[in-house]
Amino acid sequence: MKIPFLPRRPEEPVPSALFIAQMLWLLAGVLFLGFGGFLIYEQSDSGSLNFAAIALAIFFAAAGCACGVLGYRLFTGQRAARTNLTWLGVITAVPLLMRFGRYSLLAAIIMFCVALMWLPSSNYYFKVVSPKPPKRLR
Repeated sequence: MKIPFLPRRPEEPVPSALFIAQMLWLLAGVLFLGFGGFLIYEQSDSGSLNFAAIALAIFFAAAGCACGVLGYRLFTGQRAARTNLTWLGVITAVPLLMRFGRYSLLAAIIMFCVALMWLPSSNYYFKVVSPKPPKRLR
């Protein structure tokens, strides 16, 4: 099935939990980009950039861009975006949550979004808007 470059939002009403998750994913993308920029700014004041700070800033920038793009795809009702955001959330939020530093709020937002995307009302919405393709017989 070919997906258009800029798909339109489906006419089906979005459950409130899923709408909150969509908005929080976009917020998480902005927070990732902001934390990455702040990390570079913080390291540039000290006069020398270390490799770990640059690698973490690149990771934050990539995660922020992924959250933005996949958040938009979730906004258009694509089932694959929900799966990809779940994996992105688990891979990024668990290490951030274990650190218990300044990134804990971001990790809590991401885990909350993952939970909201898999509620029964959200599952029903995706069954209506983006049904699974039928299995092919071999």
